Amino acid sequence: MTHQSSIYKLRAQIEELLAESRQRTLSVKQLAQALGLQGQESKILARELELMLEEGLLIKSVRGHFGLPRRSDCLTGVLQGNRRGFAFLRPDGEEEDIYIRSRSLNDAVHGDRVMIRLISGIGRRREGEVIGILQRGYSRLVGTLKQQGKRCYVLPDDQRLFQEIEVSAGKNMAKPGDKVVLEIETWARGHKLSRGKVVERLGQAGSTQAEQLSLHRKYDLPMDFPDDVLEEVKRMPGEESISMAVVEETRRDLRALPMVTIDGQSARDFDDAVSLETMTDGSFRLGVHIADVSYYVRAGKPLDREAFKRATSTYLVNQVIHMLPPLLSEELCSLKAGRDRMALSVFIDLNREGEVAGYSLTPSVIRVTERLTYPQVEAFLEGSEDGKLLEHAFLGETLQQMGRLASVLRRRRLQRGSLDLDLPEAQIILDDDGNPVQIIRHHTGRSESLIEEFMILANETVAGHMAREKIPCLYRVHAVPTEEKLAALKETLSLLGLSDITRKKELKPSQLKLLLESSKGKPAERLIRFLMLRSLPQARYSAENEGHFGLASLFYCHFTSPIRRYPDLVVHRILKETLSGNGLKASRMAKYKSRLPVIAQQASERERAAMEVERADEELMKARYMADKIGEIYPGLISGVANFGLFVELENTVEGMIPIADLGDDYYVYQEKQAALVGERSRKSYRLGDRMEIEVVRVNTADGKLTFALPATQGRTKKRIKV
Repeated sequence: MTHQSSIYKLRAQIEELLAESRQRTLSVKQLAQALGLQGQESKILARELELMLEEGLLIKSVRGHFGLPRRSDCLTGVLQGNRRGFAFLRPDGEEEDIYIRSRSLNDAVHGDRVMIRLISGIGRRREGEVIGILQRGYSRLVGTLKQQGKRCYVLPDDQRLFQEIEVSAGKNMAKPGDKVVLEIETWARGHKLSRGKVVERLGQAGSTQAEQLSLHRKYDLPMDFPDDVLEEVKRMPGEESISMAVVEETRRDLRALPMVTIDGQSARDFDDAVSLETMTDGSFRLGVHIADVSYYVRAGKPLDREAFKRATSTYLVNQVIHMLPPLLSEELCSLKAGRDRMALSVFIDLNREGEVAGYSLTPSVIRVTERLTYPQVEAFLEGSEDGKLLEHAFLGETLQQMGRLASVLRRRRLQRGSLDLDLPEAQIILDDDGNPVQIIRHHTGRSESLIEEFMILANETVAGHMAREKIPCLYRVHAVPTEEKLAALKETLSLLGLSDITRKKELKPSQLKLLLESSKGKPAERLIRFLMLRSLPQARYSAENEGHFGLASLFYCHFTSPIRRYPDLVVHRILKETLSGNGLKASRMAKYKSRLPVIAQQASERERAAMEVERADEELMKARYMADKIGEIYPGLISGVANFGLFVELENTVEGMIPIADLGDDYYVYQEKQAALVGERSRKSYRLGDRMEIEVVRVNTADGKLTFALPATQGRTKKRIKV
């Protein structure tokens, strides 16, 4: 057994002992005795306990005994700050956030990994106090350099940090008003302010170049791959070696099986291909063939370490920041038509009603017959003919059968309780210079739904297999919404008069599907979906199977996108190991059980960071698009109500705010329960979901914020835009 494997095993034994002990904490001596360790082994144990303490896996009592945080009303997680001074802890492995008052932060700030102790709550809300900062979330941050007299400081772009960082005057490479990168030297303690030094000037705040650079620096987006990673990729075997794998690795040769990829027109990395065989009795054999990235990305190597660090590809409007170098993501691993490629194939047998009758999993070598695009398949399914589809005799009939099977699978999924929460997304069209020239509200079509249904089924099949066989797995989990969230949703919907179902005493999770169905085709459908989505917890990765509430799946994992998601790559690795014939040895089991929670945490955190930067980048692009639309009038929908104003979303998905002071004709009071602003004198109200016209009055291309106003009715004729 390797040293690393023995450490994984030791950690698993420590956690098991502390979980099962009648005492909440145990001393080093007690642990050593229970584990049968002596002499040098006891010293190794003591050192590992201290490391686990630093990582937040253990706590230490005043007597010097060690215990599990969860057995001592302690939790670890990442702080999510609020610009008003308080914060929430997002606990590891839990969905319900914990409220942290400003006075209970104890010098911790947004982004820090901390340990908290639970204290008395407020009503149903749990409340905690920070008792230890395990890891600072920031070593560098982006902000604007300011000067007040002789004092210089940086105001962070991220308002959740809610503090100024002192810098030394006269020692800066930048001047006041510049956007800069600041390296933190000391964080605030008590009344002592944080200090740092400027290490990079990004340009004048507000300029397009400075704001684009700020986005990259703020989210610490990895750009170039390290030299050791590129060297490893250069040494990899080329395409000519793939055919040999059929013999060397006993892979199944599927190169004669007709299959297609269906992706967006601009896609360059192809994770998945699909095949379908229709039997004489009307049953189906669906094949989902996923790029075998694990063949190239070996555990523990520089490439694997970099992939773990990135954990996901990030998709900006005009750029993709890949998890893997392009030679892999766009070439060797990408399932290009007419090229031999390594894959991991899932064959699923289904009857005519879409019930799964059996499945098989196998490493394979495949050759995609044809690359198809979503618009192409969409047009075909809607009745249009396409010359490319006629080149291969099987394509037309196969696509028709795929469309039929996907419809059956979708209907079954919705019937079992899966929530249909797809909201339209923005499609931003750029010109050759990367400037936004059009924004379209994009709706999911039949072709995208077809691939989505097949991928969901493949993910469920693999996760179910891993769970039933008791194989360690990285699951994709989605918790049931809390009673507090459901009560708040019910109250909001009731006050808005949006649904009969909210007349019931309580809103149950099982009723959410009925709520969606009752709103279908009605004006309030979009608003109800938005409110429901806001009430649901965020999906995450976990080493424990907790089910997926949104999909109504008992077992779910991510298996189908290993080119762009690290969890999928890990699932491939484990699955292939079990399919090799030797199975998983006890030492490998122990390693995975110890390692998977760490991977789950990293993948969940990097996914959230990627979502945040993608949203911020989209907002900047939308602001740039709207910059020359000042004075124009648009129809919109009130998408948010706050004590400081109204948020209004336009038909093209652009959102802006009307400050409460600019409503003008009355003194408006915020009614939180009614989700409305109500005029004191006129009783006129602006409620969540109301439709209204707005005028664009200000666009801040630096932070992506738009300011709207009620259209002026006097003095000039406004240009009304229908979108």
